[in-house]
Amino acid sequence: MAALIRYATLLSLGLVLEVSAYPKPGNVHRLRDFSDIRFEDFLIAGIQAVHYLHKCSIRGFKLSRSLQLKNTIGDIIYGIVNDSMDLSGGGNTSLGTALLISPLSLSIGFLKGVYKSVEPNVKTVVETARNLIEKYSTVYDSIMMYKAVRRASPSYIRKYRPVDTVYPDVWSPSYRREIIEGGYRLWDILVYSSRYDVVAREVVEGYVRSIELVKHIGERIAVHNDWNRAIVETYLYLLSKEIDTLIVRRNGVEIASYVMDKAKKLYRSCIEDWNSCRNDLKEFDDELHRGNVNPGSSADIVASAISLYAVAKGRRIIRT
Repeated sequence: MAALIRYATLLSLGLVLEVSAYPKPGNVHRLRDFSDIRFEDFLIAGIQAVHYLHKCSIRGFKLSRSLQLKNTIGDIIYGIVNDSMDLSGGGNTSLGTALLISPLSLSIGFLKGVYKSVEPNVKTVVETARNLIEKYSTVYDSIMMYKAVRRASPSYIRKYRPVDTVYPDVWSPSYRREIIEGGYRLWDILVYSSRYDVVAREVVEGYVRSIELVKHIGERIAVHNDWNRAIVETYLYLLSKEIDTLIVRRNGVEIASYVMDKAKKLYRSCIEDWNSCRNDLKEFDDELHRGNVNPGSSADIVASAISLYAVAKGRRIIRT
């Protein structure tokens, strides 16, 4: 099981390599901080996530031996979020990404337990990740996920409270009791949340976007051998194809549609001429920053794709 630390390290790269890419409009990057979150906060999150991802992969290995689990990923997500905020002293950097990469870690440990010396391929990893959460997640995973959300305290969740739900309000003082009495497993909550949150949808649908982006990253690097450019292009590619649900929840559908349309134009421009499009990217970044518009859901999925790309490649991650 000691070899699983390598996979934990590979998965953690999503957190640090996604935030390093620039200019990445609307998100934190190496030349852009937010008022409560700095570039360095993500680096801290990526480093300390290795411990929890390793723990999660060992848990997956044990699961392959038919051991019963009280938690699958809930406490892992909470640990990554809580410890990174404690260490950096800043705001949340990792809630969405932790939700995406924790099942991948569980899956890799499970697959290594089943197939021993066989290296898990990406398609099998994502399919297994989804299936394990659907089959084995528990009410205690839900409790810890709620606890992680409460620790991160994203303002948009207070603002966006669906009324047509049987699930407990994350801010309810009795959320633990309500979850246990309702028997609400994490999978149930993710399925419900997937109606309005693309990160939850990504897990429920089996990482279809992340898999597509893994291919896109590889194709772009093969063209120009520029890692930073490939990640920015991949971010724009996703943003041009799918409305960012974080923008919807914070700023509304109209703004989210505007961002998607702008990303389409920028993506075409950057593919054709990277040097000329960089100024447009910087201007768009400034515009979104002034308007407090953050395509954070897209950034989380790009981070997940980077993690999977790193697992698939295994070495020379940022080079051809």
